[in-house]
Amino acid sequence: MTKSQIRILLVEDDLVDRMACRRALAQDLNYEFVLSETETGREGLQLAQAQKPDCVLLDYYLPDLDGLEFLAGLRNDMDEIQVPVIMLTGADNASVAVEALKRGAQDYLVKDANRQYLELLPAIIERVLRERRALTEKKQMESRLIQAEAQYRFLVEQIPAITYTAALDVPGKLLYVSPQLSTLGYSPEELTAQVGALRSHLHPDDQQRAVDAFDQVRATGKPLRCEYRLLNRDGEVRWFLDEASLVYDESGNALLLQGILIDITQDKQVEEELRVHRRHIDDLVAIRTTQLEKQASVYKSANANLSSKLDVCREAGNALKNYADQLADFYHNAPCGYHSLDPDGMFVQINDTELKWLGRTREEVVGKMRFIDVLTPASEKTFLENYSRFKECGCVRDLQLEIAHKDGTSLSVFLNANVINDPAGLFVMSHSIMFDITDRKRAKQAL
Repeated sequence: MTKSQIRILLVEDDLVDRMACRRALAQDLNYEFVLSETETGREGLQLAQAQKPDCVLLDYYLPDLDGLEFLAGLRNDMDEIQVPVIMLTGADNASVAVEALKRGAQDYLVKDANRQYLELLPAIIERVLRERRALTEKKQMESRLIQAEAQYRFLVEQIPAITYTAALDVPGKLLYVSPQLSTLGYSPEELTAQVGALRSHLHPDDQQRAVDAFDQVRATGKPLRCEYRLLNRDGEVRWFLDEASLVYDESGNALLLQGILIDITQDKQVEEELRVHRRHIDDLVAIRTTQLEKQASVYKSANANLSSKLDVCREAGNALKNYADQLADFYHNAPCGYHSLDPDGMFVQINDTELKWLGRTREEVVGKMRFIDVLTPASEKTFLENYSRFKECGCVRDLQLEIAHKDGTSLSVFLNANVINDPAGLFVMSHSIMFDITDRKRAKQAL
């Protein structure tokens, strides 16, 4: 059976120790250790840079550098040591080994006179590499979580609705509210800083009913769907539809409540108008019924009028349903283009609207094309002139570009974009929105 290879850089000035180490690793039954050797620290740093080994075995005392100086030289521009280092020290240098661990060494072994430490060496290398792989995977997962959170935050802050998350252990405690809350005249910080802040803005006639609905969600786990009124900062009443559900972890434990508030004030006004119409229709029916005994023609006229009113009601009902369908479809078919780019300008996400503008499929674009690949030559130059500056300042507004359709035609667009950084302030991706201004530009040229 073929053994897995592990590339080792051995930095050791003692020839006998190098030979003993080579023999010990050659006898391992599980791995094939491929060794590169050097006697000096500076040459070791050069080999580490050129070969990028899986692990470095480093003797603390070298002719030109000590172990701490070697670790300092191994750090990259981001002050990171990319390759795991196992320090080899003498029996009287335990304090030195501890300092080496603080400076970035992954582990250490004490050289004993009988070289019994070499029996432990393969297992130590395997454990160190396993820990490094686990750390790398953890960092990659954290990066993906940052990107997912940035994407989610960008989307929820663009839709015409208020999104929120609420704690389960503290009733009335909001953990997050989207900036669309400004339509009520409040800032997200005002409602998240104080327990029960949102409840305090409920209309008095709706407070108990809304609180009971939230308590029922916590008790049963069933989704919430509730309509109630909120008072804005000026005291104006606005109707909202609140739809929320519990979010669970992988073990099935409820973590928090996540919901969306949709302003249905206009819908309520339409409903009230419909109720007025219905009452009016009922009155007409009563009058026409009485007059039916006296004049059949009057009854026929009233009946025709009633049918017309019912058609109006059905049309209004269809309009309400269409509104709800349009809201549900908002994410997928926005009248503008959405896309995200990585630090190299490569597409990592794009919506269907922008794909239609380009005449391409998602498989053709995501991860395979850069944004400059879909620009006309003149716009490519404009974009590249602005991209570096964009990554530094964090946003760009109303940048006019030309994007190329697959068939060779082009569209004029306005580009607006924001930078998404990780906690260290490093560029992760951009989120962009584009508006088609082709017709506007043609009309302007025609003038």
